[in-house]
Order: sequence, then C-alpha cells, then structure tokens
Amino acid sequence: MVRAFAVYRDAMREAWGDWWLAWPLLQQVAVGDVLHDSGGSVRAAGTLADRRIGYEETAPEARGVFVHDAGGGIDVRFKASGATDPLFSALAEADAGALVRFAKRRSALVAYRGMTGSGVTDTRALAAALVRRYWQGRWDAGLLAVTEVVRADAAAVLVAAGTDAAAELRLAASVGPGPLQLLDLAGAAQVAGGRHLGFQWIGEAVTPLFRVVRLRGTWLGGVREEFGPVQPGRGFGDEPVPPVLLEQAGDDPSAVLESPPQPLAEPEPAGDAS
Repeated sequence: MVRAFAVYRDAMREAWGDWWLAWPLLQQVAVGDVLHDSGGSVRAAGTLADRRIGYEETAPEARGVFVHDAGGGIDVRFKASGATDPLFSALAEADAGALVRFAKRRSALVAYRGMTGSGVTDTRALAAALVRRYWQGRWDAGLLAVTEVVRADAAAVLVAAGTDAAAELRLAASVGPGPLQLLDLAGAAQVAGGRHLGFQWIGEAVTPLFRVVRLRGTWLGGVREEFGPVQPGRGFGDEPVPPVLLEQAGDDPSAVLESPPQPLAEPEPAGDAS
C-alpha cells in the first residue's frame, strides 16, 4: 500500500530538506503557532501570544515557484481548447487540459506557485522568552514554536497509488495565453478522470512548509544538572532567571534552541492540545 504522505514527503525533501510539511494540505500554519510533540505525535497547542510571548514577523518575501515531477518519471500531455486528442476521454473538445501519467508506483507531481516566506525577526529575543517561560514552569521540552513559514497562492499535488496511474485534468478558462505548462495546473485545474491515484489536491492559499524550534536537549540537561528540575506549573517560584541563562540566549540562540526533524509518521489531524 502506497502511503501518500510518505511519497509527498520524499518529493518535497529533495528540494526543501529539513523543512516541516503541513498535512493535510488545508492545514494553515502561522509564525507564532505552538505545537506539542508527545512521542512523535504532534498537535496544535495554541500560540506564542496565548503565552504572552511577543515577537515580530518579517514582511513576506517572494520564494518563487516549486515544481516536482518525480525525476522525470511523469509524462504530461497538454490539450488546447478546441483540439482533439484520442488519449483524452474525460475532456470535451472545448476543454483545455492535461493528461498526467505516472511511470512509477511511488511518484508525485507537486506544483506550487506564488510562494512567499516570512519568519520571526529576532531569534535572540524568542530564545530569552522561552528561557524565562521554562524557568517559570510554563514551557517544556515537548513544546515547539513555529518560527518560519512558506505560503503558496495555489497548489496542485497528485500522488500515484499504483502502477500505470494517471489523471486527466480540466484547466480553468482563466489560464492565460501561450503554451500550457505544469504550473498552470496549480489552483486552476479540476480532476476530470483518473486511475490508481492515492491522493489529489488542487486549490489555493496553502501553507505547505514551516520551521519550528524547541529548547535544545543538551541545554535543558545542563540546566537540570546545575539548578535541578523545574516543576511544571510551579517553576522556581519567585526566583529570578539566572543571568547566565539569559546571556546564553542572547549570545548564541542556537545554544538554547534547536530545530528538530519532523516525525516520519503521517501527521495526525490538527487538534488543540493546550
């Protein structure tokens, strides 16, 4: 059985490396969101603002487009409006469209256009804020803060579920003049017919990629060794945060924060764990 998320994950990681992937694709992720990781099960846990942690976000910056066609293992045949083609069976003569055929069982066509990115402007301030919350017993090792996101105006994601998979797509009339291309499928197509598809999603306004940070495990170990464990909800009472801990956050946020890899298992549906 082909698991759609695993195929999609492998396709995205060829270009995006250790970025986390939003799944399902309708999941909206924003800078400042907080997640809770419990043994690889990650769920929504509110926001930094809920915890009175302030931050500023950079203005959106263009990130271009992204197209993945499984290393050339996908054959795409376009059809112009008014043309006939015996390979198309679900489209009318007046329809413009595309026939996507997958040569491999584990393959995906992914197209994102209108991509923009933004993130937390001051990681030193965020590191210091998380140090304070940890000292107060209001932040623990399982909490993750979203520090960067990539959004897309439109997307098309098709995943094969078996050999000889194919999809026949009808393109919207709003597609501009000129030769059709893969990016025209993103947000502007409808699946008119197909076979052996494991997943299909075409739509607009998605947040496919994001980054998270958590308190570094080695840093937490050092704090516990020197100061003892923090009791959740109670912390160290009225004791001020040791200056050395805040200095660590200010001098080198990477000594306090780390970016963990996304669990390999398919993400569970979002739910509030706060």
